[in-house]
Parts: sequence; C-alpha cells; structure tokens
Amino acid sequence: MYDLHTHSNFSDGTLPPEKLIEEAKNAGLTMIALTDHDTAAGVPLARKAAEALDIPFLAGIEMEAEYADQLHILGLGVDPDSPMLAGLIGLQAERRCERNRRVLELLKADGMDVEPFLRPTAGTVTRANIARAMFDAGYCSSVGEAFKLWLGRGRQYYVPQPHPEMPEVLEAIKRAGGVSVLAHPMNMDCDHRALIESMKANGLWGIEAYYGSADRDTVEYFCSLAREFRLRPTCGSDFHGDNRPGISLGCSYRAVSELNITEDLLRSRIGLAPAGRRRTPSTRPHALTLNEYQLMAERVANELPEEFFRGLNGGIVISEKDKLHKKSLPGRPLYVMGEYVHGGVEGRYIILYYGSFLRTRGSLRGKAAYEEIRRILLHEFRHHLEINAGEHDLEYEDDDYIAEYLEENSGDAPSGNAVVSYGDPYPEMR
Repeated sequence: MYDLHTHSNFSDGTLPPEKLIEEAKNAGLTMIALTDHDTAAGVPLARKAAEALDIPFLAGIEMEAEYADQLHILGLGVDPDSPMLAGLIGLQAERRCERNRRVLELLKADGMDVEPFLRPTAGTVTRANIARAMFDAGYCSSVGEAFKLWLGRGRQYYVPQPHPEMPEVLEAIKRAGGVSVLAHPMNMDCDHRALIESMKANGLWGIEAYYGSADRDTVEYFCSLAREFRLRPTCGSDFHGDNRPGISLGCSYRAVSELNITEDLLRSRIGLAPAGRRRTPSTRPHALTLNEYQLMAERVANELPEEFFRGLNGGIVISEKDKLHKKSLPGRPLYVMGEYVHGGVEGRYIILYYGSFLRTRGSLRGKAAYEEIRRILLHEFRHHLEINAGEHDLEYEDDDYIAEYLEENSGDAPSGNAVVSYGDPYPEMR
C-alpha cells in the first residue's frame, strides 16, 4: 500500500512533514510522496524522517498549470533544486502571495477580516488556508462551504492567479529528474481524452486514476484512458490531515497488478527492489536483476503498437517466482517463461516469470536479455491477439506473423518511451 499525493503544513495540510511520515509508517505504507502545492520546502524534513523510519520516500510537488479548468500536475521523484523547477516555484510563490493579498482585501472590505484567523503555515498559503480561516471566524459552516459560496471559481471572492503553461510544468519536472502525473482528473470539467492526449505529447507519465474520493466507475474510466495512452495509473489520497476529514493515508490504493507495477517502477527510480519481494538468489555472477528485468519488459511493451493492448485490461505482471510446465518430467524440468491469462476477476493480463527466466536464461545480459524478454512477451501477446479475434490455436507455435504485423504496422508504434527515456540501463541498445 502506497500513497503518491499528500500534503503537509508546508501548504494546506495540517501535519508537519515528520508527523506525516510517522503516520504513513503507522498506516503500513510501503512508499510515500510529499506533494505540497508549489513548494518542496517540506521535502528535507520528510526525507530525513523517512530515512529514520525506513520508509521509501519520493520528493514531490503539486503544481498548477494554465488551463480553462484547474489543472494540477504532480511531480514525483524530483530534485527541488533543479534550476527550472526552482524558478517556477519562486515565480508561483510571488503570484500566490499577490493573489492571497487581494482575496483578503476583498473579504475585509465586505466586513470579513479573516487574516487574524489564518493558521500559521510553514510554506505555501492556499485558498484552502483562507477557507479554513473563514470557517474558524464563523463565516461558513465548513471549508467546503467557503469554496462553494465565496472562494470557488466564479464566486464573489475568487481571484484568478496566473500559472505557467502545461508544457513548461512538464518540462520542469522532467529536467528535475522526476515523472509527471495528472492529478485528480475526475475533479475537472473538460474533455479528458483531449487533455491527456495533449499532455502525453508533452511528456506526461501517469494519471491519478485511483483517487481518495473516486468511485469504482470513475477509477475504471481513468484506468482505461491510462491504458489507451500507454500511461501509468497511480494512486493518491490527496491527504490534508484535519483539513480534509474522511481522507486517510493510503485510502486510494487497491491491490491490483497495474498499481503494483507502478510502485515497482517508481521504487526502481530510487534504487529499491520491488515492494514485498526479495531478489531471487543466484549463484551466477552478474545475473539480471529483477529491476533490470522489469525495466526491459516495460521498454518492450512501450515499443509495441497500440493494437496489441486492446482488451488487455490487467496489464503486464512481473512475478519473481519460477513455474514448471505441466509437461515437465522428473529430471527434465520445463519452465514457464510467461502466461496469458484471460477471464476471471482481474480480467486479461500477461504474467512474466522472472524466476523462470533466471533459471533458464540467467547468463544473459544487456541486448541479449532484452531480445529474449521481447521474444517471450511477443509470444504471449500473440495469444492475447488471437483469443480476442476468436482464432487462437493452442498448438500453433509459429510466431512469424508477429514480425510481419510489426513491419506492416510500424507507423502505429508510439514515438518515445515513457520509462526508457529516463530509466534505460542499456542505452547501447537504442
């Protein structure tokens, strides 16, 4: 269980970063990101606490970009001192300060002096902080009502704030060594497909499909968009402590394969093994590690045409286990390298057995390992394509048509690779 969207009292949350990390540890989280609004000032404190409590931590930020509706973008695994990102943070701090000053002036002019009720914050003051002050001053019955009646877009005390353009925010996150995620798209009133297509073209990595307050149908809708555009689905509670009652750390996480893959990919960025898994022991020197295996498989998947993934709603699952084929005999083990699973609770998905690969192909490295993983994956995709078309023959073992299909549909292959572009351990294979 992990959480990629949380706030501390360095923006509009109520917990100090150290306390937030402590609560994450108590909740049993296997990874957490701190994503305060337009500031990373709480990151050093959170990182120090995470190291002391031995909980994997991602330095993050939540930034708003210019758009017809509110467009929030999470940056995960960023270096806050990166010049472009630091520059945007500084500019947004100035703009936000001016916006807040104007809102407080308008409220005071109409007899609502809420400035004395503003609670101290270690960093960014947001409209949520002002809404809380209005509640504490007795001008509304809740923070939500303050937005609904007074501070929300189009309301009497709403003051627009300039924001950087979307491509600029995505580029700043990329240059800071992080990945970008579209935050809570279900809260936006827009053409989601058009927005996501535009953001993908500018480097978007993921979609926050699993969100604190999202229902099942909403989650599935945004997961389907993530699959359509070859983006990673992520989970985030948008935890704010007492400022958002009913939202707990990790509440958006679900034990599904696509979220587990997302977690493992993010863990690999900070040098950690997949969550809850041990590396398979090997006596072979320099054997392919689980992280390298997973990154290679992800690269192969990103190089395939979109057509291959239609109906593959469970994604690709990496298993550390080895599995023996049913035709194995004593003294002649036949290992299953991959399986296509269709039907059942988790839908259609492909399993790759890292343990089997290690036992039978453990000496392969670099390009040779990559080509073998690609061969295994294409074999399982053949099963998926044929079953979808109602033409699958279990005895048919000729994979030549895969190569023909790729050649005939080479124009459909996506350009670039969301994982390889910043995580390819074998650049010589390009």
